[in-house]
Amino acid sequence: MAKPQASRAMVSVGRRLKALRTAVRPRLTQGAVGDALGKSQALVSLMEMGGQLPTDHQLMTMLDLYQVPEAIRLDLLAEIREARASQTVWWEEYLSALPRSLVRLIELEDPARKVSIATGALVPWPAQTLSYMQEVDEFHVRENGVERTATQHTVRLRRQQIFFRPDSPAELDALCSEAAVRAQVGGPVVMKSQLDHLAEFMQRPNVTLRIIPFSAGAAAATQVNLNVLDYPTPNDPGVATMDTGTGVAVHEDPKEVRARRRRFDYLASKALTPDGSLELIEKLSKEL
Repeated sequence: MAKPQASRAMVSVGRRLKALRTAVRPRLTQGAVGDALGKSQALVSLMEMGGQLPTDHQLMTMLDLYQVPEAIRLDLLAEIREARASQTVWWEEYLSALPRSLVRLIELEDPARKVSIATGALVPWPAQTLSYMQEVDEFHVRENGVERTATQHTVRLRRQQIFFRPDSPAELDALCSEAAVRAQVGGPVVMKSQLDHLAEFMQRPNVTLRIIPFSAGAAAATQVNLNVLDYPTPNDPGVATMDTGTGVAVHEDPKEVRARRRRFDYLASKALTPDGSLELIEKLSKEL
């Protein structure tokens, strides 16, 4: 079975192969490409849907047929080899304690170049401290048990590491309501620690966090948990996810992704600047 990171790369490679084939004039059919490979049309279709990566020989045969420039050949070959090189993933050891929808979300997050998040009245998960998580999820302890909930907190902390990678850390663009930084989750001590951590986290060059003030009206009151994920591959439309309360809904259709981007952009237009947001966070911390 393909590893999660590879599956995203496979979809990307498939899209690129299809675009290269359909750009040829006169247009080549999948059947004609299959004949050139000595394989079936079904295999070509499977490759273009991201279900299977071509071998190096198959790739070069296809690119010869499509008359693709050398630079693009090398780029595609490197992308395929990177996908093949993916080995075990860190979250495999936690699978028994995680909902399937959360596993799918992690699979999509891990290779992302940029994560855009709107979290309503909660501090965005990439910036949550463990103490804050524990207080927020107090109810889930009753539902899922202490051990399972603790495992999910460990996983959330591991997920945060995509923003601290030494090579190419993911970019974060996060929004939350003023309620997220005013509510004393866990009491003054826990919340002050969370606010101080948030202020420090915002100093990272790959992090932008903005507060939607109460004065923004409905935008500040919206209870939304929205993620838009972007990837390094050119022309990848990205993925949008939303917390449904019982799981995570994943939207990969480009139209659905664009609709979520528009919602995020609308909320962002109501937010304070990053500097104004930091000033508010530091002010609230001093008051605790």
